[in-house]
Amino acid sequence: MKLDIIKNELKDHIGDFVQKEAKETFLLWLKNEALPAVKEIAAIYNAELVKSSETETGWCKFRDRVFLPCAVDGALWLIGKALDGMAAKQGG
Repeated sequence: MKLDIIKNELKDHIGDFVQKEAKETFLLWLKNEALPAVKEIAAIYNAELVKSSETETGWCKFRDRVFLPCAVDGALWLIGKALDGMAAKQGG
């Protein structure tokens, strides 16, 4: 029952979190804190993929050695560029 009260309070005051300062702060947190942490985890993941490719053959070897690491790095690069662009426009 108390969860419903909290949920309704959040619904009624959600506009407080969708203000310019909150959006700018969240964007900078994503750029400066979250993305570097995700990149660190992705580097470990990619290293494990490459390591596992040593026991694979054919397309699975290509998948683990080339495709998946490139897909992960490419997605993170694209997200980083988007965050850089948005942060630059807001002055961060």
